[in-house]
Amino acid sequence: MNTSSAQQKGLWGLSKPLLLEQALQFSVPLIDTLFLSIISDHAAAAAGAIAPILFLCGNLLWVIVFAGASIANQRLGAGLKDKAIATIWVFAFWCMILSLMLAALLYWGIDPLIALMGLPAQMADYAHHYLHVAFVLVVIWSAKAICQSILNMFGLPGWNLLANLIYFLANLVGNTIIVFQLFGIPDYGITGIAWASVIASLLGVLVSLVAIATQLHLPFKWGDIRRHSASVSQNLVRIGAPSIIEPISFDLNLIMLNSLAAKVSALALTAKIFIFNTFMLGVIISVALTTATQILVTQKVGAGKLAHADQQLRHSLRISLMGTGVVAVILTAFHHPIMAMYTQEQQLLGGAAWWFLLAALSEPGRTTNIMVGFNLRATGDGWYISIAGPLFTWLVALPMAYVMAFILNWGLSGLLLGALLDECGRALLFWRRWRQQHWHHSHIHAREARKNPERV
Repeated sequence: MNTSSAQQKGLWGLSKPLLLEQALQFSVPLIDTLFLSIISDHAAAAAGAIAPILFLCGNLLWVIVFAGASIANQRLGAGLKDKAIATIWVFAFWCMILSLMLAALLYWGIDPLIALMGLPAQMADYAHHYLHVAFVLVVIWSAKAICQSILNMFGLPGWNLLANLIYFLANLVGNTIIVFQLFGIPDYGITGIAWASVIASLLGVLVSLVAIATQLHLPFKWGDIRRHSASVSQNLVRIGAPSIIEPISFDLNLIMLNSLAAKVSALALTAKIFIFNTFMLGVIISVALTTATQILVTQKVGAGKLAHADQQLRHSLRISLMGTGVVAVILTAFHHPIMAMYTQEQQLLGGAAWWFLLAALSEPGRTTNIMVGFNLRATGDGWYISIAGPLFTWLVALPMAYVMAFILNWGLSGLLLGALLDECGRALLFWRRWRQQHWHHSHIHAREARKNPERV
């Protein structure tokens, strides 16, 4: 059996451009926060409070792309390129349809969503203006996720790096023009920042589309697509249904924590947004390595190399934990100058050391959840963690966060301790599930072998 291009490049070959790509991509929310804080702390907090709603929509779309890419990677690992291409066309279709539906729902539900969050009046006004433009991002993110997954699975992550570089630079230039009103631009404020994000994201997608059109041959064969559409759609549901629960639970939990922070005080919500966006820098490493690992693991599983797939995950997890640990230590050590970049509010500067430390302690759990959770879902063993994870979040971690924040009167520290408990608890559950090796029997080829042993 031929070795795929991704397997030939290995973890570092795939990860190097992915690290740069994710650095550019995840730096954008941080840069947006910095520019918004120039407008006002309330503007930055409002956009940060709205972000989990957009991320929730993005995760719904990501689940389809993730499931589709997992199926396609296993087909490629088995040497079935035609079936992999048919899979790509099917999951791309469903993803774009869902993105249009979500964008429409988001647009018509802006006012009730903001009301439910209980934001202070000025923040609510900022959030309303921001979301009236930013809802378009849902459709653009859908196309972006599809394009990136295609380029990654065919071993061309360098093009995603270029796309994200264009996205990063366009966003930086756009924010600079809007905030400092260059070239006689009127004061568009937070609405202008939202438009800068939309235009920058669209430019990045166009680069990815050009790369796919010029570098890959993905013929639209209606016969193949029609023949495999039912099977692909069923597998999308089988992998996507459990995959959708835990990420959505995480985003809803984030929305709930933002609402609780707003009830503590406007300053508490502002501090939480600043800290969360800063520690996205650690996610750069875990997401980049997880993306590369998922490609390698699913292709090894598709080739029947289960022991090699297990070794790959363990190796990737060790590297990811070391990388995110270093980032967390650096951010905590420089907590004061980092917070001072956002604000000169003395209460925020005074509490930064303790808040940054709590966020840093959450990093090992978050890294494990990302790496192990993604790969469990990719190999078809997602139901357990999709039930156990949210149950732990909503029955243990979130109630404890409420108790610590409001009953014990620990405020924002209580909410961050609740987040720490959530990440660590779910990490233990996820790692235990991987070690039990149920994924050996849940991947596509194992299921197909049980159904049609003479055809596999």
